[in-house]
Amino acid sequence: MKSLFNRSFVSVVFAQIASLFGDAVLRFALPLYVLNLTGSAALMGAVAAAAWLPYIVLTPIGGVAADRVNKRRIMAVLDVLLALTCAAYLALEGTVDLIGLSICALIILYAAQSVYQPTVQAAVPFIVPRGDIVRATAIVSQISALSGLVGPVIGGLVFGLFGIEPVVMVSGIAFAVSAALMVVVVRIPRDVIERSDVGVVRTVARDIAESFAFLRHERPVILKVIFLVAGINLTLTAFIIIGAPVTVTQILGLPNQYMGFAEGAMALGGLVGGITVGVLAKRMRLERAALFLLVAAVALVPMAVVLGVPMDPLLAYGLFVGCLFVSMACATMFSIQAISFVQLETPAHLIGKVIALTMALANCAQPVGQLLYGTLFDALRGDLVPVALGTAAAAFALGLATWRVLGHGLRGLRKEEAAAPASEGDGALPQADSHQR
Repeated sequence: MKSLFNRSFVSVVFAQIASLFGDAVLRFALPLYVLNLTGSAALMGAVAAAAWLPYIVLTPIGGVAADRVNKRRIMAVLDVLLALTCAAYLALEGTVDLIGLSICALIILYAAQSVYQPTVQAAVPFIVPRGDIVRATAIVSQISALSGLVGPVIGGLVFGLFGIEPVVMVSGIAFAVSAALMVVVVRIPRDVIERSDVGVVRTVARDIAESFAFLRHERPVILKVIFLVAGINLTLTAFIIIGAPVTVTQILGLPNQYMGFAEGAMALGGLVGGITVGVLAKRMRLERAALFLLVAAVALVPMAVVLGVPMDPLLAYGLFVGCLFVSMACATMFSIQAISFVQLETPAHLIGKVIALTMALANCAQPVGQLLYGTLFDALRGDLVPVALGTAAAAFALGLATWRVLGHGLRGLRKEEAAAPASEGDGALPQADSHQR
């Protein structure tokens, strides 16, 4: 019987620490670098949106790859690609347009993560017992949050003091370390890999269609929640991504290092949220998970105060950062429960594809939101209170709708399970773990 902290899971965790640290540093520094160069929130929003597009398009393909290609090989190759991207950035800096170079680097980063993250999530159910999936998913989320905590703080300090070059160098080294760990240490079972005797394009199209059909016909509650979460990403998430750096560095006039600490506070919120779910996993009920979305929406109201009421910049910064912490902690607690639910309710041969499709659909509205809020923050720089309050109201309404959909949907699933024979329901995961409940 496998334990949670077996060699396969622990080795993946350590590789994730290095890779996600490099990812967090670059995701923080490059958009802020563009904002520093241009002073335009709209351009920063356009850059962020452009970077998200390949993520959305390629994530379903990443899910197909996660189910059909050796997972260890995928992660190692992507880490090498990202290390080479950092090296190319340093070599080309000064010879080409820096904004264009930063956009290209972000596009490659997001494209790689579109395949990397579904691969990690798809590996979890195969390397831990079924009863530990929620805890394992929480740990993976905590690693992401911890990297997001340390990465922006270090990136903000290094970027504020020395510029963008050392930041890119640190990230490149982190990716190289992760690639080495993947090759030397990580072991993921090969017997779960699927093979296909048809072309790549037909395989991808067929697998995506199969995943969407599963969500539409077998688990419509998941599909409904996905589209509601897309609305959350259109409003609350996009507002924070664009509004946080603009508020800290331009409206409050604080140095880049303070934005690094703000990003760290958000990551700390995610870490606390992940730890909370890991500790209280057996007590939490998915029907009530949308409560966390409601709290995250309410946390935007004090941000409106910061944007509309004159106060000491450091006091405003402290209030703003506190709201970011609460919002991220709540969003993480909802996300972990939702992802674990998808993992538990999806057949083994569809896990990677369904998770990838879920991530792509949930994030498809985020680039639109980033473009929208970038334009609003430039056009309404002197009166952003209605923007913050309107975003809070929209996110709260979406949270209420999510609560209702989850309640009705889960009651329906329980009725189906009660009516089905006892032997049905053990096929979601590999047979080696099917006795774990």
